[in-house]
Amino acid sequence: MSLPIKKLLIKKNSSLTDALRQLGKTGLRCLIVIDNKNKYLGTITDGDIRREILVNKDFRKKINNVYNSKSTFLTTSNFNKSTANKLIEKKSLALIPIIDKNFKVVDYYNSFNSPHGIEEKNLVIVMAGGQGKRLQPFTSVLPKPLIPVKGKPVIIHIMNLFKSNRLNNFLISINKKSTVLKSYLNDLKSNYEFNFIEEKTPLGTAGALKKLPQLKKPFFIVNCDNLFKINPKDLLNFHSENKNILTLVASIKNFNIPYGVCTLDKKKGRLLKMEEKPSQSVLANTGFYVCAPNILNYLPKKNRFGMNDLINALQKRRKKIGVFPIKDVEWQDTGNWPDYMKTILRK
Repeated sequence: MSLPIKKLLIKKNSSLTDALRQLGKTGLRCLIVIDNKNKYLGTITDGDIRREILVNKDFRKKINNVYNSKSTFLTTSNFNKSTANKLIEKKSLALIPIIDKNFKVVDYYNSFNSPHGIEEKNLVIVMAGGQGKRLQPFTSVLPKPLIPVKGKPVIIHIMNLFKSNRLNNFLISINKKSTVLKSYLNDLKSNYEFNFIEEKTPLGTAGALKKLPQLKKPFFIVNCDNLFKINPKDLLNFHSENKNILTLVASIKNFNIPYGVCTLDKKKGRLLKMEEKPSQSVLANTGFYVCAPNILNYLPKKNRFGMNDLINALQKRRKKIGVFPIKDVEWQDTGNWPDYMKTILRK
């Protein structure tokens, strides 16, 4: 069933955060931008927003200089389904706004009449073979994926994130000491579709990829000690739209430096300026990725390797690697004691 048009309209003075929140509620990849008189201005997609954030690292920025003012639309006088379907297929559009002679948005067309999204069979690889040394002595009793967070093991939070978005095809990478984890998950076979890859010797954070068969669809890789509040569909759409071989999820981290920071002339060593207690923003890798299936052709030759090794190998071959930025509050790390305590105490 189609969404009411008013749920897809957003004012041009809204923030990027407002737009992302509204996109999340609609389940679509696109919103229709209007001015203060409710006249059509253009469209804005999740990809438009993420690309802007990569440049400015500021979710508070207004969308008025970010939206696409040259986006495709149809009028009430020239609309027909055949034309609309051809445009959607040719341009990979999530929707087409329909406007009247006064440039007011009266409707939209989506060829599926339901939110666009990925199909269920994209593989989700959960890297659960780590030893959890940073969480000892907890992990001397429980495997790291079974560490509880708000009443559920962390791995169940991860699997539920995907399952709630119609992704229920898991491949769980484990080590030879994972008897407890296997036993726990096998009791849940009726709720989740999954298989195991067992590492007889540690293969690194990406070594298990060598055990994969040839795949036809993009697939996800996620570490088992991170929690996310994002829609995997948005990540996959961003990855596909940008034609990346690999896209990593990065969280914007803001740091306040408690000192005056000096900027020097590099040649003469003279002070150019001093900034009192500045803040800096960085993009932190969260251990969440989506990969094109042909990435398996570029795996390093050594048996043990990490995601950093794979990324370096791809960069040497000049393959396109993208970054999907998220807010700090959309990522929670549970892989060490300080972050684990922050996560369980967070409301």
